[in-house]
Amino acid sequence: MNYRHVFHAGNFADVHKHIVLLALLDRLKRKPKPLFYLDTHAGRGWYDLLSHDALRGNESQGGVGRALRITRASPDLRRYLDAVSSPEEISAITTQRYPGSPVLAARDLRPGDRIVLVEKQIAEAQALEQATRGRRGVSVVCGDGYAALKTYLPPRENRGLVLIDPPYESENEFAQVEKALLLGMSRWPNGMFALWYPIKAGRETQRLQLSLQNSGLRKLLLVELSVRPADSPLGLNGSGLIVANPPWQFDAEIAPALREAHAAMAEDGAGGVNIQWLVPE
Repeated sequence: MNYRHVFHAGNFADVHKHIVLLALLDRLKRKPKPLFYLDTHAGRGWYDLLSHDALRGNESQGGVGRALRITRASPDLRRYLDAVSSPEEISAITTQRYPGSPVLAARDLRPGDRIVLVEKQIAEAQALEQATRGRRGVSVVCGDGYAALKTYLPPRENRGLVLIDPPYESENEFAQVEKALLLGMSRWPNGMFALWYPIKAGRETQRLQLSLQNSGLRKLLLVELSVRPADSPLGLNGSGLIVANPPWQFDAEIAPALREAHAAMAEDGAGGVNIQWLVPE
């Protein structure tokens, strides 16, 4: 694998994914019982937005750079904006560092919650260990994120969230994520899962959605944010999440935050927000 997320860190897809991630964790924390969080493709934790690699595409300027200019925000968007510019760490605003999903989860979850972060690339896993050092309850595993679904599910806490967010570098990644979701939900039927996928020109996204509709799984919510038309040949047009077993009324509650984020990040109002049940209960 040659993929390094630093090239895309803080782009519109990260903003979308992390708004939803923090909103899901917030709903889970509303109950006092401990929870379990598994990130199958965790990355390095922190990303330097002023590095040569990040500046090559400068994607963060169209993502978190625009989102941070929002002054009035709904609660779910405000939670995200506070998290990426928190004074608890050296702030993203002053240093241009951006926190990935494992750092956001580790900072957001409670001391009694358990976190397993899986990263396949050795250098990235070592950086992740440094990024989460000192946080109790966090385990960093250098290994196969898909295999981790069999290893760690079902968790003893029997409540929590699994984030499946691979790089889609492999040609068969869409088939792999579908198998991963099927495996994960077969082992933990009442678990909450968030499966991220890119929206590009082509039919991979539609094939994934159609296959999941025919899979027998229930309670799958589609949460998409696009900044270009779906058939644009320019590259990444949108960001999608399939949330399995979402919190009650999550479809309605998350919509304002994503619409506000879309308005800030989409040029000329292109694309939009699409939230609908892929498979109802």
